Amino acid sequence: MPIVKNGKVLYIAHPEGAYEPGVHSKYVEEDFDTGAVVLKGGVLVRLIAMSSDPYMRYRMRSPEVPMFVPVVPINTPFDNFSVGQIVRSEDATLAVGDYVAGYFPFANYSVYPDGNEHMFKHCVKVPKIPGVPLSAFVGVLGLPGKTAYTGWELYGKEKAKTSKTLFVSGGAGSVGLFLIQYVKLVDPHLKIIAAVGSAEKTELVLKAGADVAFNYKEVNVTEELAKHGPIDIYWDNTAGPILDAALENFSFFGLIIACGAISESGNDPAAYVRHFGIIFQRCITVKGFLFRFGPEAEAAAVEFDKTIPQLVVSGKITHLEDRFIGLKEAERALESVHSGKNFGKAVVIVGDE
Repeated sequence: MPIVKNGKVLYIAHPEGAYEPGVHSKYVEEDFDTGAVVLKGGVLVRLIAMSSDPYMRYRMRSPEVPMFVPVVPINTPFDNFSVGQIVRSEDATLAVGDYVAGYFPFANYSVYPDGNEHMFKHCVKVPKIPGVPLSAFVGVLGLPGKTAYTGWELYGKEKAKTSKTLFVSGGAGSVGLFLIQYVKLVDPHLKIIAAVGSAEKTELVLKAGADVAFNYKEVNVTEELAKHGPIDIYWDNTAGPILDAALENFSFFGLIIACGAISESGNDPAAYVRHFGIIFQRCITVKGFLFRFGPEAEAAAVEFDKTIPQLVVSGKITHLEDRFIGLKEAERALESVHSGKNFGKAVVIVGDE
């Protein structure tokens, strides 16, 4: 087998605030002998597409700082949810040519398992669905879609029976877009309010099914929610000031589904929540969850695989990708999701299908 150039994106320094390409990461290349690399019973994967996600900022830290996600060790490649193809295999369950979804390094070629094991590491065979790009397995059929589905099925679906209004922050992100479309299918009686970060994203979420949308950068969020509330269910992707505004406009016995807190990732004290007391004053329930963490979430992921692909194929749930072409663009893809520049699911297209 040939010797190839194997590009990698290395993590080289911990950010104090925002992540910066070239400061906290760098792209490198090395010669890589695809035939000689030792597999130790594993597989060699050629990367096709990988995801860029806001939660990655939590991984950019010292190992001494405890967190819900593992660190990226300094001077090693980033790794994240990805899809690829088997080039060589010593695993009886995976054959050369199989497509796989997993948690792989930001590298053109990598061995799985690679010795850097953690809670997210996996490699499973996936089908090639006609009319659906393989990159969907890191987007609408991957972490974002399964996260939205899990949170709604576990917590939102039951509360929706007695609710009128759902508010979604980060509505134009990949989780938010999936959630809006899915809720419109399964709980069409709900009025959906979405907060986004630009005029273009406002149009995007309205097209996806939101009934009301606004650019949180240009309005008083508290006043805007007062016009369209009260809020019965809040899907929180951001925490921070938007959570504060939502709390001020909650109905009694409401529900917060805590999916993310990206506003806090830069350690800015201005992003901390100030109205926490409203939670007990209005008898609000808060449910936090992580993708595939715990038996109920595991079961939801299994149900997702049975039901959602057909909805994607039929067009009932659509997927919008913000594509970054080539591994050298991975740093720009990471920066885009942390600055809110991405328009749709940020995906790095590394190789051909």
